[in-house]
Amino acid sequence: MAQSFVIYNKATTEIITERAYSKKYYASEAAAKAALTRFAKKGICVKDEVAVAELNDFYNNIEKYEMVTNLMSGKQVRQSVNTPRCCDVSSELYWAM
Repeated sequence: MAQSFVIYNKATTEIITERAYSKKYYASEAAAKAALTRFAKKGICVKDEVAVAELNDFYNNIEKYEMVTNLMSGKQVRQSVNTPRCCDVSSELYWAM
């Protein structure tokens, strides 16, 4: 199985991309580090605040979760900090779709 890599913020563990719908995963560590350098030059991120990780390691060991309130039931739900707004049960967008 081929490895993939992500660029993420060390403090928040949010995945860093150039635009909202641009590529999130890179085929090699070198490609991810090259993208990180481009992002730093464009001012998208600060190189010291971000890191590169292998995708499985990121999802299993690094990514943080947050507790949000389900808008319809009022119950607390645990979700990833990288959950898109359209899939976030605490947003009106989720329930309007």
